[in-house]
Amino acid sequence: MSAMFHYMDRDGFNAIRSRPDWLFKAFKPPAEHPPGAYFTTLGRDTRNLAQRLGIPKSKTEFYFEFTDAGDLQPLRGDRGEFIFYSPVDYEVVEVR
Repeated sequence: MSAMFHYMDRDGFNAIRSRPDWLFKAFKPPAEHPPGAYFTTLGRDTRNLAQRLGIPKSKTEFYFEFTDAGDLQPLRGDRGEFIFYSPVDYEVVEVR
């Protein structure tokens, strides 16, 4: 199993870390992607991380890392190699 990351700003980080089990809320992204909670296999040391993920650099300041359970859907297209999503709110229990 590999690591999965969810990047965000300080407000998002504080909201999610307030619980022992993390709850990532599904939302409608501004791009033409399906609504969902989005994750990536790209780690913090990835060159041009924000650009590759298509998010503002400020949204890579904080992150959560957890073990992939293999239940997320890949994004359509080439970026589906490293961007995954859940179409509904996604909970990660503490042991992951």
